[in-house]
Amino acid sequence: MVDIEKLKQDKEFMEQLEERRLEACRNNDIKELHDLLDTYLYLDMDAEEIDLLFREILDIAFDRLAHMLSDGEKFDFSNEFDLYTARAVYEHALERWNNENFKGANELFLLLSYMTPRNFKKAMILPLGLTAKKIPLNQFLEEYIDTTKLNENSFFLDTLNSKAKKFIAEHRELIQKELEKTKKWSK
Repeated sequence: MVDIEKLKQDKEFMEQLEERRLEACRNNDIKELHDLLDTYLYLDMDAEEIDLLFREILDIAFDRLAHMLSDGEKFDFSNEFDLYTARAVYEHALERWNNENFKGANELFLLLSYMTPRNFKKAMILPLGLTAKKIPLNQFLEEYIDTTKLNENSFFLDTLNSKAKKFIAEHRELIQKELEKTKKWSK
């Protein structure tokens, strides 16, 4: 068992973490920054340090996203940079949703539904509909996701249960209306 407090007190270890962060920022290495974020969370680091690291990730992600939109590109998840960029945008959408910024979360899920590869769209469609209906994040997590099927490698909450599938079927028109908003990005 790893002694987390001992690690946090290990000056050399903490200096190495900081050097990795600085190097990753210099190189816009979003994957390394995500790995560091996971480490920070595991170590239960100071919330301010975690927020700062997440903001660095978001800066890189939204810069990439702006370029992709202006160039008419979509995510290619065989490219790690794209995958980790989408993960950052998705996590930011969840954060907005958690803060009951339904409109902001909805816009990000809409963007992700437009830009993600086809086999990842279901992870965006349900949140798109739920945020349009202003259903809270905790209700989404408790009632619509089969958490037993999630694993540590899950980037998106896409293990939908039968209630989620029923919601999508019953609100197909609402979801389609939301998806029609993506036409503004098509060239």
